[in-house]
Amino acid sequence: MYDLAIIWAWSAGLPAGIYASRYKIKNIIIGEMLGWALTQSHLVENYPGFEHISGKELMDKFLVHARESGSEVLNDRVSRLEKTDKGFELSTSSWKEIFAKKILIAIGNKYRCLGLEEEAGFIWRWVSYCATCDGMFFKWREVAIVGWWNTALTEALYLSEICSKVHVIHRKPDFRAEKVLIDTASKHENIIFHMNEKVEKIGGWFYLENILLSSWKELKVDGLFVAIGNEPDTSLFTRIGIELDEEWYIVVDKRQQTSIPWIYAAGDITTNSNKFKQTLISAAEWALAASSIHEDLIKE
Repeated sequence: MYDLAIIWAWSAGLPAGIYASRYKIKNIIIGEMLGWALTQSHLVENYPGFEHISGKELMDKFLVHARESGSEVLNDRVSRLEKTDKGFELSTSSWKEIFAKKILIAIGNKYRCLGLEEEAGFIWRWVSYCATCDGMFFKWREVAIVGWWNTALTEALYLSEICSKVHVIHRKPDFRAEKVLIDTASKHENIIFHMNEKVEKIGGWFYLENILLSSWKELKVDGLFVAIGNEPDTSLFTRIGIELDEEWYIVVDKRQQTSIPWIYAAGDITTNSNKFKQTLISAAEWALAASSIHEDLIKE
């Protein structure tokens, strides 16, 4: 029996284990892909103490630190969560059974799709949701990226160093990204903007060959990158009746406590911190959650 099971080893889960271990809380961190979201970041420049570091390097440091602090790390996926008289029973995809007194949910978000009929057939082949992951597959080729926030322009700049031409497709006349990113992208000759446009159709047979825009303009591209945001992946917890807001984020109080006793949540999937999805914000939430869990264990 563990004092605490931390579900998903992201930038909230791993550091939560560090704090839990320092409080002498026996904990296990369960994650199928350790640090998944952050490891896809080509360069992190806004995490204190590291002027320039790749997302993978930062997550590797989190992982080493968590293990050295005393956390047990299991590379697996939680497939079932049930409440019992003594706490919680978890089942994993590899048929392991884990028992814990308390649960900390530290999962991240899932990518938003365009919702086009042809999209599913090309996912992770010629339609990608991560330029850092798949950009090199399109070296010297022509690609398009759909999006309007900082992520879209950051990934367009990254792709402009690899691809011959990058088409940026935005559904409105103006970007909602930081001005410095807009100005920098505008100076790149191989970045072409298509404003007031949406992707209506993805064309091709086995390979992606073209995309059709809402103005009926056809772009001949070899790849399409989608950067239209993320949404919380909270489907595992709806079955146990955890309270979610209208956007499916887990509702937590100021102590990171959810609507279900003994279950806490931290990171991108909570309603705290104004839903500002940053590693530093996740760090603050996991520290607070670990402190709250320690306080509650002492009371019991």
